[in-house]
Amino acid sequence: MKIARLVLCSPASHSPFLEISGRRISDADFDKLADEFISGYLTARPLHGTQLGLHQYDGKISDYTRLAIDAEVARLKRFDDKLQKFDASKLSPRASIDRRILQAAIKKELFEIQDMASYDRNPMIYARALEVNLYVKRDFKPLDERIRDIIAIEDQAQNIMTAAKTNLRDVLPKPYVELAIQIANGAVDFLEKNFVEAIGQINDQQLRAAFQESNKKAAAALKEYGNWLSKERLPKATADFALGEEKYRRMLATTELVDLPPAKILEIGLQQLKNEQAAFAEAAKQIDPEENTGRSLQTNSERTSDRRELDS
Repeated sequence: MKIARLVLCSPASHSPFLEISGRRISDADFDKLADEFISGYLTARPLHGTQLGLHQYDGKISDYTRLAIDAEVARLKRFDDKLQKFDASKLSPRASIDRRILQAAIKKELFEIQDMASYDRNPMIYARALEVNLYVKRDFKPLDERIRDIIAIEDQAQNIMTAAKTNLRDVLPKPYVELAIQIANGAVDFLEKNFVEAIGQINDQQLRAAFQESNKKAAAALKEYGNWLSKERLPKATADFALGEEKYRRMLATTELVDLPPAKILEIGLQQLKNEQAAFAEAAKQIDPEENTGRSLQTNSERTSDRRELDS
């Protein structure tokens, strides 16, 4: 992008290069729009920013309140609309492909929030919100600074669990609830044991005391959330969790750019599986002609058949 802007500002970028320059201007406009979207995306999901090595997001955590979720939906729709109206004919092939990828990514976010109702139906989102282990696994700045970031994040644990109880529906999919309870309990065990051990000795007594307090409160909030799910949501949970064919088809078309019926995708997958099994058998025969691979292939085919029966 910087190179393109330098070229555009140069006195040489006139008539002979007008068409190319025009395309680069459109690319620059798109790049600016994409940068703006990504900045907002990571601001709403700061943990992703830290994972990507963008440390201006350190010590921050997503806002799970309904107000924040609604604001993010509005932001996603606004950028989706801008990309729809963008003059794609003036983009270079690279920018044109990037535009389609960005559009699909935005539609995927909208699909998960609106059609899948992830914040309303999926308690696992909140159970795994405090993934602070990243601050121990990566030595990207002094430990004392990382611990302060951890404290800032853990101090939001109770707010996240309060938002979860506010957002989640009374009746939730049972597999989601069961897994969320396991995740929450596992997170409690991690924070109380492995996490403290991984950090090791903290020389600053005041910082150590602050960390112990925030870590204790975060573990308690997660434990209480797991208990709440067990008492308030698990007894009323339902086995109904599937998207259904209509939503699944729409998800594939809008987020993966795959406009094929699920049955056709399954057919293609099974054919590819058959091809791979044949290639495996041929390779095994070359390695050891005496080895009988028929049993292995038959078992795989039987498993595939069993899976199809279960899915139906």
